[in-house]
Amino acid sequence: MARILVTRPIEEARQTAQALALLGHEPVIEPMLEIVFGGDALPAGRFDALIVTSGNALAALYERPEFHGLTATPLIAVGRRTGAVARAMGFEDVETFGRDVASLISHVRQAWREPHRALYLAGADRTGDLVGALGGMGHRIELAVVYTAHQAARFRPEIAAALAQGKLDGVLHYSARTAEAFIACAGGAEAVARLPVRHLCLSRKVAEVISATGAAEVAFPARPEEDALLALI
Repeated sequence: MARILVTRPIEEARQTAQALALLGHEPVIEPMLEIVFGGDALPAGRFDALIVTSGNALAALYERPEFHGLTATPLIAVGRRTGAVARAMGFEDVETFGRDVASLISHVRQAWREPHRALYLAGADRTGDLVGALGGMGHRIELAVVYTAHQAARFRPEIAAALAQGKLDGVLHYSARTAEAFIACAGGAEAVARLPVRHLCLSRKVAEVISATGAAEVAFPARPEEDALLALI
C-alpha cells in the first residue's frame, strides 16, 4: 500500500481517491486549484456543436438554466472521462476524440466539411488557441468562459509536514498548472527537489514542469490516462 497525495480540484480528486482506494492505496487530498463556477452568459441561438475540453466546464454548465436546452446539441469532448461525464449528464450525441486539444482540432479539420457554429465552454485559463485554429478553417467558434480555477496559496500544515518528513510515497500531478501550483506551495524549485517523494505525472508535458525543479523521481505513463498513471504507483 502506498500513501499518495492527490492534487486535483476537489471533485476530481474525490474520484481519483476512490480509484486509489480500490487499488489498495491510501489517498490524501490536497487540491492545488479551486474551481469557481460563473463567468460569461451563454450566446443565444442554435449551435451545430458544443466543445468541452474538461469535466469542469460540464459541471459549470450543469448549474446553469440553459443546460437542459443544450443536451440535444452534438457535443465533442477531449478525453474519454469527459465524454463519459457528458453522457451521464444526459447529452444525447457525444463524440470523444484524442487526449488533447490538438487531437480535437485534427478531427474537426477532417470531419467538418461545411462551416459550423460551435459553442466552446472553457475555463478562464486555457492552453492553445482552439478558437483561432478552428476559426481559421472557416468555423464560427464562440467562447464562453464558465469557470475559473484559483491557485492554492499554501499547503495545509499537516501536508507540508508529511511531504518534508517522507510520510507520502507519491504525488499525482494531472496538469501543468496544478504542478506549478504545487511548486509554489512547496516554496519553489529547490524545495521541491529536496522532497523525498515520487512525482507521478499524467503526461510528458506535466513531467517537464516537475523535472525542471531538479526533482530526482519523476515518471509519466506512455499514454496520458488515469489508469496508466495509477499503474505507475
